Amino acid sequence: MSVKKIRKSEEITNAKALEILRELASSTQLSDDQRKTLDYLEKVVKRDKEAAETLVKQLIEKFGFARITAIQIANLAIESIDELKIILSYLEKREYTDSELKEIFKILTGQ
Repeated sequence: MSVKKIRKSEEITNAKALEILRELASSTQLSDDQRKTLDYLEKVVKRDKEAAETLVKQLIEKFGFARITAIQIANLAIESIDELKIILSYLEKREYTDSELKEIFKILTGQ
């Protein structure tokens, strides 16, 4: 077994991970873990890579989220403002006003 050195690390959306795994699958045999991850991502990813990255940028620019927080929010299929409030309480140290929560939710749902 050879050990590979990690050359670069960056946070990416699930949509980008899905795209990477699909490209890899088209050129090589995936490991069991890669196949399971691909299957999972195909079930849960709701946005394409570009839409997910645009959402991440909006969340960072408008609300000052750390990139990893914006990615986590973009990866989730948040269905209500209450759900968003709970998730943010775990990801962020600050409180959000009702108007901020509504604006974030509006961006997430594309309304």
